[in-house]
Amino acid sequence: MAYQRALNANAAYQEAAQAWVGDILLLVRPADANAPAPGVHLVLAHGQCSAATYHADARAVASEFVYEGTPENWQRLLRHEVDPVKAILDGTFRIKGNLAKAMRFTRAAKELVETAALVPSEE
Repeated sequence: MAYQRALNANAAYQEAAQAWVGDILLLVRPADANAPAPGVHLVLAHGQCSAATYHADARAVASEFVYEGTPENWQRLLRHEVDPVKAILDGTFRIKGNLAKAMRFTRAAKELVETAALVPSEE
């Protein structure tokens, strides 16, 4: 997956996530509760992404963390109109998982978004 390759080539992410070990699901929350909720599940350790898997409906994917937002807010995030950390605090995005652990890696989270914004969405 192009995102995995781009993330593994991002030196700033590698530095920011050196102490991180865990996985996260980036989930698009549909407006209709019965519609599929696409997402990308990332397996991350020590600044490297060992797996990035796209799921057409990711609601059943087990993950230590789930970072979710509406399609519109994901577009705003990828256009750098909202900050990934502030978006949690103001309710634009929701995160499920150990918030204390997640907040120790805010710089890594920002690099995840910066990298995602560089990857063409067609792949």
